[in-house]
Amino acid sequence: MLTELQTKKWIRLFQVYDANGNGVVEKEDFEAIFQNVAKARNLTQGTPEYDRLHGKFMEDWEHLRKDADKNNNGKVELAEWLEHGERRINNSDMYQTVIDLANQIFELLDLNGNGVISVEEYRTFFQSWRIPEELAVEVFPKLDLNGDGGITKDEFVVLVQQFHQSDDPDAPGNLFFGPY
Repeated sequence: MLTELQTKKWIRLFQVYDANGNGVVEKEDFEAIFQNVAKARNLTQGTPEYDRLHGKFMEDWEHLRKDADKNNNGKVELAEWLEHGERRINNSDMYQTVIDLANQIFELLDLNGNGVISVEEYRTFFQSWRIPEELAVEVFPKLDLNGDGGITKDEFVVLVQQFHQSDDPDAPGNLFFGPY
């Protein structure tokens, strides 16, 4: 069972994925988030990179739908999302998909390809996911684990793990998607 803190974070994540704010996560939400990410990366429809990224977003949606949409209505309600969250963090095979996704998201966020996410790139991440950009500036210093002004892939993976699994209220990764 998810702890109280994990539940709060997973509810926050649900809110982030619910792009249209209608109280469910559905394919249209993944499409909307993808379009924001594609715009931030200046990807043009029909290009190989656009198509590859779109395919990955749709693959992630299908994985979520198959695991979480227990009533098969094409929508993931909050209760289904939380059950999925519990399975995901407590099953090592399923959790590996979180780590794989973290590595892919890192590549998306590292807009200039230098192997480090800057505060500006993190702002773009928040903007793409409809999170107020000013929150990115506020939380970024806490997420920069070694204080060098950027987030490396190793730091990023640690932060994602903390967000999903940690029950430590002071873990920096709790703020990955802003305050909850």
